[in-house]
Amino acid sequence: MKAKPINRRDFLTESSMGLVGAGAGLLNGGNIIEDHPVSKNTGKPLINEYRVLGRTGFKVSDIGCGPVSISNENVLKAVLDTGVNFIDTAEFYGNGNNELMVGKAIKGFSRGSIFLNTKIGITENDTEESIITRVKKCLERLDTDYLDGLMLWNAGSVMEIKNEAFHNAFDQLKNEGRVKYCGISCHGSNMGTEPKESMEKIIGNAVEDGRFELVLFVYNYVQQEMGQNILKECAKKNIGTTLMKTDPFGGTYLSVLEFVKNYQAKNQPVPENARKVYDTIIEKQKKAESYLDKDLLFDNNARREAAISFVLNDPGVHSVLISFKTFDDITDYVNLSGARLTKKNISTIHSLRQSCDHLYCRHACGLCESYCPYGVPVNTIMRYNHYFMAQGREKYAVQKYYELAGSKSDKCLDCEGFCQSACPYGVSIHALLAVAHNNLSL
Repeated sequence: MKAKPINRRDFLTESSMGLVGAGAGLLNGGNIIEDHPVSKNTGKPLINEYRVLGRTGFKVSDIGCGPVSISNENVLKAVLDTGVNFIDTAEFYGNGNNELMVGKAIKGFSRGSIFLNTKIGITENDTEESIITRVKKCLERLDTDYLDGLMLWNAGSVMEIKNEAFHNAFDQLKNEGRVKYCGISCHGSNMGTEPKESMEKIIGNAVEDGRFELVLFVYNYVQQEMGQNILKECAKKNIGTTLMKTDPFGGTYLSVLEFVKNYQAKNQPVPENARKVYDTIIEKQKKAESYLDKDLLFDNNARREAAISFVLNDPGVHSVLISFKTFDDITDYVNLSGARLTKKNISTIHSLRQSCDHLYCRHACGLCESYCPYGVPVNTIMRYNHYFMAQGREKYAVQKYYELAGSKSDKCLDCEGFCQSACPYGVSIHALLAVAHNNLSL
């Protein structure tokens, strides 16, 4: 049997409103404005605010673009037309096709006005020569002479950030004028990594290392403490900060509720081997609904504005990366440039936390993994399910899940829920893993 589960009382915040209020006070000098016209534009959406990206000195749009979900280059061109000037991609997005699309889209725009960032994954088997070759391929696909940012993608340990082959390759590429600034992205420890290290520890060590000039990490109003600590450390060293997964309930929690309710709508019995985990969500949702205005649950605009306003309220945040998919997304998100927290935002956050907190498995957490007798990589699987449900990257998510070695979340269907008992945040993780398996299984 595993060790005694984490003491929930040691982790839970005193209340949703208290936590949001404390965060707002800390980040905005204690001032919560009554209202904020999140866009001053009456015509097409335009960026309202630019922030200096740490010691790079580059002024980036507070709303940035992670174009992984964009298939039409005209959507990215329209994003750039609004003044968005931070673009983040990766060599493996679409097997290189995303970089090709970005390269085509930025033609016609001043290259010097765009901060172009790409990411590469490194293993201990990579050599300085192989890394240099891969980065040159990235440059070819992007059809550009240089990268503003080159990030070490998804570093899962402190040891990984000290990969000398990567740093030596970066130094040579920088001397050749092919790259400018070194960065790191992180989702916490990867599957099989020992010892397990938090996102905060990994990025904190990268900041102390001194060779990284920008970071990409998870920060939102549910997952506050770790993100705030990272922002403080980055501010001390003047590190550029970019954010991902800033809307904790966007695209995921509604899908989970719909998934559960589909059985009821069709008058179909819940499968016997899954009844217990599904009932967990249903029962918790019934208890939580008294806190939530029913219309608010489906008010995507209010939820989106609250999420973006919360993170932009912190001056230590430089750019929030949005996975634009459609032309409508451009208006929805770019109009939030320059947004700050309002009383309305805080009320929305409070209501969503009270009603849906149990549906958000904290990104880059993994605290429950050591309690699973089957060794299910919870953090990794839930990240893949986020790609599936929130980002619309179904094929990629299914592929990554298929490639996982060892136990998967099919083990969770008949399990008594060790992970859920251990979760200090009360997340219905046992049920969410069952939903993930349903989504991701071939």
